Amino acid sequence: MGWRYRALGLIFVLVACSSEVEKNDSVSDLARVIDEVITAQDLMDYEKVLPDYLRSEDEGIEAHRLHLQGLIDKKLLLYEAKKLDLDKFPEVENALAKIVNGRLVEAISSEFVATRDRLTEESLLAAYEEHQLGWQVWPAHILSASEADAREIIRLLEEGASFSELARERSLADDAEKGGNLGGFFDKGDVVANLREGTFLLEEGQFSDPIRTIDGFEIVKVLKKRRVPFGELRGEIAAQLDQRNGIDRIKAVVDSLKTAWNLRFYSERINYVLDGLYRRGLEPEQAGQVLAEYKGGVIRVNDAVRGLNEVGKGKLPPDSLAALRVFDTMILRDSLLLIEARSKGYHLRDELIEWKEKKRLGLMATQLREDLVEGKVKVTEEEAKARYEKYIDSYKSIPGIIQMTEVLCDTRQEAESILERARNGERLEKLAKDHSVRPGMGPIGGHAFADSGKVTIQSLYQSPYRTVFGDSNTKDVGILKGPLEVQNKYSIFRLDESFEKGIVPYQKVRLRVRASIRRQREADIFEAFLDSLRNTYDGKVEISEAGLLNYTSTR
Repeated sequence: MGWRYRALGLIFVLVACSSEVEKNDSVSDLARVIDEVITAQDLMDYEKVLPDYLRSEDEGIEAHRLHLQGLIDKKLLLYEAKKLDLDKFPEVENALAKIVNGRLVEAISSEFVATRDRLTEESLLAAYEEHQLGWQVWPAHILSASEADAREIIRLLEEGASFSELARERSLADDAEKGGNLGGFFDKGDVVANLREGTFLLEEGQFSDPIRTIDGFEIVKVLKKRRVPFGELRGEIAAQLDQRNGIDRIKAVVDSLKTAWNLRFYSERINYVLDGLYRRGLEPEQAGQVLAEYKGGVIRVNDAVRGLNEVGKGKLPPDSLAALRVFDTMILRDSLLLIEARSKGYHLRDELIEWKEKKRLGLMATQLREDLVEGKVKVTEEEAKARYEKYIDSYKSIPGIIQMTEVLCDTRQEAESILERARNGERLEKLAKDHSVRPGMGPIGGHAFADSGKVTIQSLYQSPYRTVFGDSNTKDVGILKGPLEVQNKYSIFRLDESFEKGIVPYQKVRLRVRASIRRQREADIFEAFLDSLRNTYDGKVEISEAGLLNYTSTR
């Protein structure tokens, strides 16, 4: 990382982060900047929250000197921002109000949630039984084009026909040749709702009525069924119930606040909000109309439009009912909680005031930087293309599909035996079919497995085999590997086809390339500004070499 980027990062980490470390009695002064002192404790607190990528690559006193310079630059930057009264800029005031309001809502919500009843062992076990948690099924299926075809298949099954044979003869699914066997256990989270409802209540050997899916009509048979013990799911159940109870508690509080603050809601005006969301045209008189009012405040149509745009993050409610639901559970809820927090004096708490001041300084620094670079950086298409071509090796993607063969064993000893047999000439595919425990394992995201041991990896990022194969591989094709620990088992495997990173077309990374150039040039402008500040205040900055040396010796 170059100095200019490091300086920029050091400063913005400083103004954005606050230390949670208690102050000690150290009064050792490391530097004086205009009329402020930087102590050893200031530097210690800063270095404790400094991310690794911003730490100096030097060691000893030079590393601490660089970090101290970051603190000095921060003081100079904020001194300049205060001279310009940036804290009074509307952009700063609005942004500060928004984040403070969010902190107040978070604080009072946490307090309400903390008052909920504690979970008991009995309630956890009751949830496990009531919701039939932990069940897993190993299914086979037959896919038909129509309900009539599916009904005919059910008639044949009831007359004693073999499910697997019917699947081979009549199923439209890709796994028909396997008798419709889906190859492993699935839990409820792995299955879409209509299939889940139609299969998880079946016992082993039973088959379902026709279930409509996006592919057609499915008949599902449960080959095996098992249940994860309560003890293994206890932590997960507790977390889910805890979260649900917290949500219920907040809802109850908000409902009571609606009464306490005399809420009145004009639901017929929600259509104005939809007009604003979808840019069909929102007249000024519509934008200003009150959507909800309560003692101490109002929410207007334009407030709701802005709020729904923010909470939706691009996913806008499709109709008035959805808009009403999101408005009630997010925007109105937070507005009432904010009023309650302020009525209880949360905003006057010392820790909130101290936190707010740190955020103010961070916003001032950000505003100063934005003012410095605004409108000063232009990136042409020719420059972006030139950067792309110069650094084209950095615009390569990991391949999407990798083909390999695997035998998965319960123990390392079994895996080593399989490896020895494969090296002595036995086909890995045959060994997989006879010995692999993969068919009984749960799925891995981005992987497709076949009984022959064939594995198709569609996403190498999350694959346990990436550490062996790397991001490109032409040298390991046909070579036996392992044992490798995978899902608490041991794998013997072979890469069947070479793969390499592919070049990402320019149009797909065009915006990223332009943003990279823009960031670099903005950093240059900011670094030049910092240099000018250092020169301007050179006579008002003093660094204590003795203090810095003493600080280094104690670290």
